[in-house]
Amino acid sequence: MSDQQPVIVQAVRTPQGKHGGVFAETGSEELSVPLIDEMLERTGLTGDDVDDVRWGCAKQVNEQSNNIARVIALLSDLGENVPGTTIDRLCASSAEAIMSASDAIRAGQRDVIIAGGVENMSRNERRKGIDSYGGIAEQYDAAGLAMGQTAETVAREHDISRERQDAYGARSQQRAVEATEAGKFDDEIVPIETSGASETHRADGDSAEQRSADRSGGRGPREEAVDDDGLVERDEGLRPGTTKEKISDLPPAFEEDGTVTAANASQISDGAAGVLITSSAFAEAGGLEIMAELEDHNVAGVDPTVMGIGPIPAVRGIWERNGRSSEDYDLVELNEAFASQTLYCQDELGFDDDVFNVNGGAIAIGHPLGASGARLPVSLIHELQRRGGGLGLSTMCVGYGQGAAIELRVPER
Repeated sequence: MSDQQPVIVQAVRTPQGKHGGVFAETGSEELSVPLIDEMLERTGLTGDDVDDVRWGCAKQVNEQSNNIARVIALLSDLGENVPGTTIDRLCASSAEAIMSASDAIRAGQRDVIIAGGVENMSRNERRKGIDSYGGIAEQYDAAGLAMGQTAETVAREHDISRERQDAYGARSQQRAVEATEAGKFDDEIVPIETSGASETHRADGDSAEQRSADRSGGRGPREEAVDDDGLVERDEGLRPGTTKEKISDLPPAFEEDGTVTAANASQISDGAAGVLITSSAFAEAGGLEIMAELEDHNVAGVDPTVMGIGPIPAVRGIWERNGRSSEDYDLVELNEAFASQTLYCQDELGFDDDVFNVNGGAIAIGHPLGASGARLPVSLIHELQRRGGGLGLSTMCVGYGQGAAIELRVPER
């Protein structure tokens, strides 16, 4: 390992809140600052050690504007001498933050960077879509660029049936519930204090389809995610008791005769995730535990009308550079934007089910756009540590036709 090998020495995330749920009155900075302060406390580092904050955010409006990375640096224990920059690659915004931080450390330009991202979709939704650009609207059918419509297109073009999508949606819920009950997310989740989490934030913020999905899955009251003092300690979107049969009668969400429903698509969510990246030399000199080594990363572009297939070329680019195949990975996290595209990507890349999204994914846990690209590596690292180490891959599709992938290795122990 070279002295400038980028390594992750801490990896944390917030619980994921549902749209209109426990974080509806919690600012994006209030989701982010506790993660930074927790990583500093766990490592014993201070702002004097940190060179930069790189924070992803897909919808940079309202409180998420004004370079929120710098805002959270100022509000955290880092102090005013640590700069910050906000990064937008839509769903892969925080993945891009990790990639750029990794590159800067590998190049010897920085020694310590905090990278991650945030999205409070309950509070910061309004932003024009790409179809508002005249040239794009002329080049593509604007309706076909909607995220849900792209999932329907993938399902139709690649024959991913409703039955198979529902089975996968139920699988995600079942695995995430099991992991939560087993305490597998405890080390990665930083509890978040809220001032507005209460009975007023039940299912009234959800669509009718989502409320129906909640009932079909047998989920309990929303307050299960928050205690009496407003402390959120677990993911809010979990629906214990979900089965394929219980969600099979949900109406399609995007096409009258479609197959994509609220129960086989990712949940609109609020949350943040981050990692603390250093050079290997810095980690070793400071006696810091190396949780993971960042091996490689890649991005790719695809037809935006089938944006969900983006992980395929992104992952294959890593394979071509490193002589890898699906069999080389001990665990894989592929963001579950929609069951249709998740299944197609799994089929095409050849990942076995027993290494693929083993603790569920965004269909159950949630998909706060700017945070998910960091949430996946965080969960991947902690699960690989539990299993004694190994090679892992985190990958995701990106709105309007992109894919991103990060390869990392957790040292064996």
